[in-house]
Parts: sequence; structure tokens; C-alpha cells
Amino acid sequence: MLGMLDNYLMWPAIMAILGVTVGIMMWKMAPYLRFAYPTAKVQAIGNPFIVEKELNQLMESKSIESFKNSLNSLKDFNVEGKTAAEIQQSLDEHFVRSMKMIQNDGPKKLREFYHTYLRLIDSMAVKTALKLKVLNKEIENIPTIFSETETLVKIIQSAPQEELPTVLKEKGFGNDVVKAVEEKNLLELDIAIDRKYLKEMRGIRVPREAKAVIDEFLSRLIDVKNMKNLFRAKHLDYDKEECKKLFILEGREIPEWKFDEMASAANINDAVSSLEGTFYYSFIKNEFDKDIQSIENALDKALLKVSEDLAIKNFPLFGPLLRFIISKEYEIRNLKVIVKGIEEKVGVERMKPLLVLEE
Repeated sequence: MLGMLDNYLMWPAIMAILGVTVGIMMWKMAPYLRFAYPTAKVQAIGNPFIVEKELNQLMESKSIESFKNSLNSLKDFNVEGKTAAEIQQSLDEHFVRSMKMIQNDGPKKLREFYHTYLRLIDSMAVKTALKLKVLNKEIENIPTIFSETETLVKIIQSAPQEELPTVLKEKGFGNDVVKAVEEKNLLELDIAIDRKYLKEMRGIRVPREAKAVIDEFLSRLIDVKNMKNLFRAKHLDYDKEECKKLFILEGREIPEWKFDEMASAANINDAVSSLEGTFYYSFIKNEFDKDIQSIENALDKALLKVSEDLAIKNFPLFGPLLRFIISKEYEIRNLKVIVKGIEEKVGVERMKPLLVLEE
């Protein structure tokens, strides 16, 4: 009788332990379940147009129509247009649709990341509008992703030149943006706009399973932007002090002291040499004696490699989705280069150096 009573008393304890165990297992499995569908989806779509073989076939297209038909034979693409400019716009729209697809399919807590990343891309429209404004040139037909960006571009367009600094402050832009506009310093304007939107990205909340990946990607992206700005400035013969002003934020391997060291280098060659020992050095060590486009392409390849490594490190969570996004961005860039090259009949050898390919 006592034995039966002991058994009756043990069952609730056993069930409670099982309940806790199952709960812990479900808590640990939950992130994998949330990422399973979007990860499978993007892997099925893939990113063929950062691969040389696939791009070579498109570069051999005899006409824009042939290019468009080849592209639309893939289920992921449905581009429209008869001219290179129209197809380029359609490709940009395709990228936004791809981002929103992942945004809708993936975890809700990551939607702010996709939104702010698109805002970073959309900041190019703001840069373009401001540059045209300070140069007293006409602002027209600047494509945007968000309606609020379109509104901001229209405000910049209509604002009298002398009132532009006040307008920018009212719209939340910092003193660095205002100063660059007042001084008509276009490179510093690039830096200031990037700083604003990258700070915004660093400030968003993301789920724990994606935080380390996003933090590393953003820090690498900042490194690449810092290096591109510095190499452009060196190419334009900016002096040391002017170069130092082009620092955006601290990244992964380019803290401010390292950036200042590169800025103080006598030339691009010495600036590249100061990167020895960093992740980026192997990508650009053989490019410094070429044109600035080759150096920037090498840094873009480095960023592609970062996304590939993060996809492996964070599989099957956010890593593969991030890789798809970054690869898709470079795919669209490559396709825009090719369709423009076909329209202008520049030939394959002229197009190839402008493409960003996965190593």
C-alpha cells in the first residue's frame, strides 16, 4: 500500500520534470523553427549572378531584349523595360521585393533590421539630392524606396539654398551634415549621411540569435566604407588632415587610430601596406597599383566573403538570410552594369572589371 502511495506521489514530480525539460527544448528549438522556412526559400532561389560563369552567359547577350529574356527565364526574376535605364529601375524594384519577401517570411523581431538596411540604401537618394542642390543643379527623377525619402528629396529640391541648413536640422540631420552642405564638401557629405544611417542601424533591437551576426556585419560594413572613402581621398590627393575628417565610425578592424595612420600614409600603396595583418589585406594587396575601381571592387569582394563566413557560422539561423541579402545587392549591381554595357556595346572585356564576383 505504501509503495503504491509512493508511486502516486512520484508521478506529478516526474511529469513536472518532463514538462520543464520539454519547455527548455522547445525554447532552444524555437529560433531554428522561425528561420527554417525563409532559410530554405532563399537557398532554393540562390544568388547565381555573383558567379563568373553565369554572368559570362549574360554578357554574351546580343541585345537588351535577349538579356531580359535570359534573366526572366529564372523563376525569381521578372524584369521589365526596353532601355537599360528602365531595366535598371526594374532590377532595383526586384531587390526591394526580395528584401520585403524575407522581411515578411522571417521572424518579426528582425523586420526593423530589414527596414533600416533599406533606409541606408535609400540614403543614396538623399545624398544625390543634396549634392545636386549644393552644386546648383536640377534635382529630378531621383528614385527612392520609401515615401518619406521621396518627400525629403522634394523638400530639399524646393528649399532655397540659404534655408537648406535650417531645413536639414528640422529634419533631424546633425551638424556634420549641415557643415558639409555649407562648405559644399561632397566627400564629407557622404561621410556625414552614412554616419547618420549607420548609427541608426546600430541602435536597433534584434533577437539574440541574430545579434552577434548583425554586429559583426555592420562593423565590417563600416570598415569597408571607411577604407573606400580614404582611398578615394588619396586618389584625389587630399592631404593628411583632410583625409582624417573622413572617418565614419569605428568598425571591426579599423579603429580611429588605424584610420589616422592610413590617412597619414604618403600614398595609396603605403595606406594599403598598413592593413597587413587584417582580414582585408589579402583582398587588396594586389590591387593598389590599379585604378580606384579595382580597389573598391576588392573591398566589395571582402564584404561578400564576410557574408559567406557569417552564413556558415550562424547556420541555419540569420546567417544564410544575411548572405542572400548582401549577395542579392551585388547581383543587382552586376546586372545593371551588364545591361548598360550591352546598350552601349562596350564589349565583355570592358564590363568584367566592373563586376563583383564571389571568390
